[in-house]
Amino acid sequence: MSETHIEYPEAYAAARRRNIIHNARKTWLASTPRAHEILDAVDEARDYNGRGAATYKEGFAGAMAFALDTYGKLTPKQSEAVLKGIDARAARKAEWASKQAALDADRVHVGEVGAKVTLVLTCVHTISFESSFGTVWINICEDADKNAIIYKGNANGFPQKGETATIIATVKEHGVRNGVKQTVIQRPKVVKQLEEVAA
Repeated sequence: MSETHIEYPEAYAAARRRNIIHNARKTWLASTPRAHEILDAVDEARDYNGRGAATYKEGFAGAMAFALDTYGKLTPKQSEAVLKGIDARAARKAEWASKQAALDADRVHVGEVGAKVTLVLTCVHTISFESSFGTVWINICEDADKNAIIYKGNANGFPQKGETATIIATVKEHGVRNGVKQTVIQRPKVVKQLEEVAA
């Protein structure tokens, strides 16, 4: 009986390994409830280089992505743990959405269009984009009652994300975006604090 000669043993071993992983993945997909949700969740823990090779982020999700790529499957306990994390994240999102909906329902327009208003604003988010006039900044702010105040521009001293300032501005318009009442202001001027004025 003659022995089979393998011309490229490394390539053969790699192909055999790929087959084992492929078959393990196929069986795991067929026997694991919500397997595609697990695949989507752990994919966030991979980073790909230009040649398609993956590196793995630190932590549990990275370890699960590595296990899937190495063995083609997760153990039942690993699958259950990933699903538990997916469900916990969905519950947090639902709770946040519920709180946000309640907050949005209570928001009102501030001041009258054309009138000057004095507001204490906290900048919660900024967006920038390029236009023919240069960089345009949209500052999304909240007053003390959590009403949405929008300012498009880059006025000197206007609060940056996370900062709070007292400003005087003109109400440009009242609008609604995604069901949320918003007040758009223009020409804001930052008011100095009393201690600074006294000094």
